[in-house]
Amino acid sequence: MQTATIHLAKKLVLPAKISNIRIQELIAKGVHQKIAALDFSMIKMKLQEQDEGLDWDLNQCESAELEYKRYLTMCLKFGKGIVPNKIMDQFWHFHILDTRAYVQHCDEVFGHYMHHYPYFGMRGDEDATDLKTSFYSCQDMYQSLFNEPMARDEHTDCWHDCENRCWHACPSMSPDN
Repeated sequence: MQTATIHLAKKLVLPAKISNIRIQELIAKGVHQKIAALDFSMIKMKLQEQDEGLDWDLNQCESAELEYKRYLTMCLKFGKGIVPNKIMDQFWHFHILDTRAYVQHCDEVFGHYMHHYPYFGMRGDEDATDLKTSFYSCQDMYQSLFNEPMARDEHTDCWHDCENRCWHACPSMSPDN
């Protein structure tokens, strides 16, 4: 049987690994130590790609990484039922695509695979109401845990795409703006 040849390149260009300084910054912002140390440098590299990523700049990737790691911290602390905002969810999707790293990270942090259920809120009016209620509850938990709102000033230019759940948290979508 013939097999495909994979990865012949000898000189791969890889992004720098997460630094101890970055880990300490994340911990100072309320991210659990184990989660802060997860290396998402490859995910951030992919997110910066114009064709295969979201064409985010480094600052957007760093902000999204913080939000996603805070989401994981909330999942670790509170368990099931944490509803991510759009930024967290987009980063999560890219994390899941790196299947080996995702499985390893889930095992390291949670001791098991953390499934993603993307249909919450889509199965009728009651389900949509449950999603909104859960999301508002998660906003309150976020505020309590991190001492700041889930959507902050750096998210008001909507680089993160204000569709779906994000409108609940995005200050640029509030009636005052």
